[in-house]
Amino acid sequence: MCPFVTEPLPPLQLSADDQRRLQRLAAVPVVIAVAALIGQVVSATLATKAPLLLIAMTPTDPFLILTVTSVPTWAFFTVGFIRLVLPDPFLYLIGSQFGPTGRAAIDAQLGPRNRITRSVNWLGKWFPRFGLALIVLLPNYAVCLLSGLFRVRPVVFAVLNAVGTGARLYIIWRLGRLFSGPIATVLDWLTRYQMPFLAVMFALVASQVWSSQRPKEA
Repeated sequence: MCPFVTEPLPPLQLSADDQRRLQRLAAVPVVIAVAALIGQVVSATLATKAPLLLIAMTPTDPFLILTVTSVPTWAFFTVGFIRLVLPDPFLYLIGSQFGPTGRAAIDAQLGPRNRITRSVNWLGKWFPRFGLALIVLLPNYAVCLLSGLFRVRPVVFAVLNAVGTGARLYIIWRLGRLFSGPIATVLDWLTRYQMPFLAVMFALVASQVWSSQRPKEA
């Protein structure tokens, strides 16, 4: 077991006030996740015309790499860091205060087959042994929720999450500088083929949303 991790809370019976508080906490990461999907659809346009907005909406590794040479360094790290860590405390609180009941609320909002649920199911098997390392290496939705579920100490979680996020941004920034030539070629390609790329991304995101909403098989 990790030295700062304990067994997760059992499912809780929530009062009406607790249910409302859980819904308010869950609303933030859900809204951010929806904004990320919208950003994916219009990513070709944002990458070439509003790269900082792309970081703010959809800070996935490929999109972050594409924006390295298009925005000032301070903006890349500031906006990227704030956006990446913004949902994390809410997910941690959902897990730490509401346990599996909080996780069920996220599942209900995003669909029974959403990517976060699948990641939680898989990473949850490893979290008791490698939880602290996972916070640094993979500071994502699933790991932040698991950190709360397994009640990692708040200070430990905050420090490791910040270190992992900062290291991720630095590595991406270095890669973006190293491959600035190929990135310029990709941006030029996106400028010329924005509409086909928009159609492809819309189809992919629609498929992802439809798949996440399908009920689980019995």
